[in-house]
Amino acid sequence: MSNLHVIIGEDDYLVSETAKKLAGDGQGLEIIDSNLATNAELQLKDLVAADESFSTPPFLDPVKVTWWKNVKFLPQAGKGGPSAEVKTALEKFAKKLASTPLPDNQKFILTGPRLLATSVFAKTLKGAAEIAVFAGGKPWEKARNAVARVIELADDMGFVFERGAAESFVARVGTDSRSLMSELAKMRDYLGPDSTTVTAAAVADITSQGVGVEPEIWAVTDALGERNLAKVLAAVAPFERDKSFAVMVTTAVERFLRTLVALKGAAEEGRTGEATEGMAPFAAKKNLAFAANWTLMELRVARARFMALRERAVSTGASVDAMVVAELARTCRASGRRMPG
Repeated sequence: MSNLHVIIGEDDYLVSETAKKLAGDGQGLEIIDSNLATNAELQLKDLVAADESFSTPPFLDPVKVTWWKNVKFLPQAGKGGPSAEVKTALEKFAKKLASTPLPDNQKFILTGPRLLATSVFAKTLKGAAEIAVFAGGKPWEKARNAVARVIELADDMGFVFERGAAESFVARVGTDSRSLMSELAKMRDYLGPDSTTVTAAAVADITSQGVGVEPEIWAVTDALGERNLAKVLAAVAPFERDKSFAVMVTTAVERFLRTLVALKGAAEEGRTGEATEGMAPFAAKKNLAFAANWTLMELRVARARFMALRERAVSTGASVDAMVVAELARTCRASGRRMPG
């Protein structure tokens, strides 16, 4: 395994934690932080410092670890890349890194938010360095990955999320790992020693809205898909202060039920593959599971009732907020079976 490591990603927590594990206990650690290197002069200065540290072996010290962090001026797509002078210097340094084997007791770690995989710098290091990339991806991919991450982290901390609660948690906090960890620690304290399960109600009670994160309406539709009243009421509460509450919720729910009607009908006719074509795999799997909680007639009736409510809210201008919440509760009730929550 190479002692040369390149870690790339915009999630600062994931990048930093990965680098810290490689750095070990901090013995022999030298840090060059380029967070404030905003011009070519400072960037070249930091590059020289990183080169000098890389070129200085441990000598009599047991270990030597160089961590060049927050390198925001690596080659990247679009704007924000290095100047021609800095780019040339980086490429020269990459050749040195790739051609200079490190002794067993020396490591060099480079971390930054972005790196163009097709750049000369990246191609030069490929094969010589261990390169880890925490990709961003589309919003739904970020959310899916964050949900998987919080479930795993919660397990490490000794508690679990009930079905759907992890999605609600991510919807409120956002996908930034540092914020997720902070809120998970708060949740652990909130649960106390005698409880090990996070409910949707607990998420609503204790979890703080992430900076710049708006409540996600899909938390309401997901809870409705499960026919779980407690989750529905917890998910819809943050939206009740919105002036356009009735129109927003009825529009989202009608669209959601329209999707389930299509999926349920296709499933009954053996056309599931056709109905889910072009749909994100994660969303298709989730919505098919929701559709299984309903009969086709229930879905059609529920959709018609929300369409009527939306029309009333739009055409009369009268407040139907209470009616919307009541309709959500009525819709959750499953014929001939006990309502969850």
